[in-house]
Amino acid sequence: MMGKLGGTPAIRALLAFGSGCIGGAIFKGLGFPLPWTLGSLTAAAIIAMVGLDWKLPSAARNAARPIIGVMAGSAFTVEVARSMVHWWQAILPLVAFLVLITLAGRVFFTRFCGFDRTTAFFASTPGGLSELTLLGAQYGGNIRQLVLIHSTRIITVVFLVPFVVRLIFDLEGGGKSGTAHAPEVFSALDWLVLLGCAAVGYVIGRPLKVVGGVMVVPLILSAFVHGTGLTHLPPPSWLVALVQVVIGCVAGSRFAGVQWHEVRTSVVQGLAWTSIMLLAALAAAGLCSTFVEASVPALLLAFAPGGIAEMTIVAFAMGIEVAFVVCCHVFRSIFLVAAAPALYRGLHKD
Repeated sequence: MMGKLGGTPAIRALLAFGSGCIGGAIFKGLGFPLPWTLGSLTAAAIIAMVGLDWKLPSAARNAARPIIGVMAGSAFTVEVARSMVHWWQAILPLVAFLVLITLAGRVFFTRFCGFDRTTAFFASTPGGLSELTLLGAQYGGNIRQLVLIHSTRIITVVFLVPFVVRLIFDLEGGGKSGTAHAPEVFSALDWLVLLGCAAVGYVIGRPLKVVGGVMVVPLILSAFVHGTGLTHLPPPSWLVALVQVVIGCVAGSRFAGVQWHEVRTSVVQGLAWTSIMLLAALAAAGLCSTFVEASVPALLLAFAPGGIAEMTIVAFAMGIEVAFVVCCHVFRSIFLVAAAPALYRGLHKD
């Protein structure tokens, strides 16, 4: 009965978005880090778990991803481009981290959670939810378990990392983002350029959706126009908050339909494994900070096993070396989509 409340899909979407805005405003008033994302996520998760059919359509997330790409691209200034030559030092440690954490997760899920080998492998791989769920299903994994494990991972990372950054590094925002802090006075040309990057990038990137093309191509276009000086302005703060609410609502709505027995099993298992990955990411960040030209908070965000869109939002909203974090997550997304099937076949030759 409760699931029928809310009227048409458009009305339910508006109710979901309004609830997310209220949740964000409450978290902002309470002084929480990343309030618009975490507040909307919490509101959406509560609505989903009590059974109300309020959620944003998938089109909302598809529309948000190119905007996130444009936001991230605005961090690629000329100064940032010069420093990119030193970032290769983070790639090899990142590859080693991804492979080792996947192997460790495979052991965790088979020995302690009773997963079959295929589901265990694709549940432990810290890539995108859609990509790994599809790959796991292709090889015969349990789709429901994969969706729950990866949803729990992404939501937990987005929720915990801002608190960890604040607690350990005493950093909430205004870090070294690489984004120009210009007054938010937009000309018609600025809007045309930014909207053009999002629209053209989305159209070009759609065929590359499996490797995040709808976000990555707008990111590349935005990086080009900002790096060449065609525009110096990042997206306005109100648009950043709006996208955070959309991402939070979409993430929280993933708890829709979760049964209590699944909370006691798959969700708890996902929480345990995500905690282990975050501790490993923190250790890797501390180790890499001794030879990589990036701060420990930036390295933590780079190694954190969240989704590419979600981690971009976290880095941008907290002002933590956005360009570096984004480059690491774009590489991670592409690497895992390309390498996971080969690694899986190598481990399961029998």
